[in-house]
Amino acid sequence: MPLPTHHLYVHVPFCRLVCAYCDFVTVGGRSAEIPRYADALLAELALRPASGELATIYFGGGTPSLLPAAAVARVVEAAVERWGSDPAEVTLEANPSAREAPEWAGLRAAGVNRVSLGIQSLRDPELVTLARGQTAAEGLSAFAAARGAGFENLSIDLIYGIPGQSGADWREGLARALALAPDHLSLYALQLALEPDEWAASPRRGALRWRQRMVPRQDDGLAAAQYELAEELLQAAGYHHYEISSWARPGFESRHNAAYWERRPYTGIGAGAHSYDGATRSWNVRDLDRYLLQVTANQRPMEGAEELPEKTRAFEAIALGLRRVAGFSRAAFAAEFGEDPLARHAAAVDETERAGLIEVEGDAVRLTARGRLLANEALVAFAP
Repeated sequence: MPLPTHHLYVHVPFCRLVCAYCDFVTVGGRSAEIPRYADALLAELALRPASGELATIYFGGGTPSLLPAAAVARVVEAAVERWGSDPAEVTLEANPSAREAPEWAGLRAAGVNRVSLGIQSLRDPELVTLARGQTAAEGLSAFAAARGAGFENLSIDLIYGIPGQSGADWREGLARALALAPDHLSLYALQLALEPDEWAASPRRGALRWRQRMVPRQDDGLAAAQYELAEELLQAAGYHHYEISSWARPGFESRHNAAYWERRPYTGIGAGAHSYDGATRSWNVRDLDRYLLQVTANQRPMEGAEELPEKTRAFEAIALGLRRVAGFSRAAFAAEFGEDPLARHAAAVDETERAGLIEVEGDAVRLTARGRLLANEALVAFAP
């Protein structure tokens, strides 16, 4: 009988520039700490249990491409040795700025076989609005360099809903992106939370002021139209829309992200990283100095943990299941929680069906096209 799959997330918080819209755990201007941090990642990995078969590794950030290729190789090698299995997918996020150009060939040799390139936009005015510190030409060059180094699985991130970005601008940016023939695209509406939730890092003072200036300039109706345009253009270009924000050529769907949506166990190492064993969620300290101090002292740098009650796990099964365009299985839900979701959440199902947000077809429960635009409204009905 095959072992259950396990997944490793490696958080790299370092950034040359910290984006004002980013809610992840990041630090700027501390690149001198990278060698010490790489050692700490290995030390923390040695403190963590290794169960199941390691299926994926994901280097997220921050800017993981700031790690030297040799450091990435050390983490991949240590994970393979610890789990005793070779992951099928090893993803690394990278910035396209020429000043941050990574060792593409070295990363490929280190075992990375999938790159997620944070292009965000291929139009210079939008990059200026986002204060990205890169140009559209640099984005094109970074994509070409990664392809040239042998990466056959390349994903790009794009942002819509940018203040000042028209529908025509978004169409033009998408056309430029599709001309690259990426294997995967992740499209995100610009989120400018002034009071981030408990999992997000609080915005810095300057970032908060920037958000306060940008929020009044956002147009939710335009953002919805931009999302619908993306669905139309990407489908026509042969991309499979498999998750609310994700499109892929057939066979290039993100295996690591799918593990989150399927609620599979994963281990997170690094400052602020989260872990989940199927019943308990835990998270590391966010502060870089505290993280380094605790790991150096051979202590697991855990900030907290919570055992998820049954009702929370059931809600997350629905919330994460509905992120997938195909939805989730009623039979699988019933097998885990002892009741058909249509019976357990009869009122919520009735409300969201009447509102045109979800649809039930045989065993599948999924968001409608309208529901994908109003996913949060749909999920509120199911919240415990």
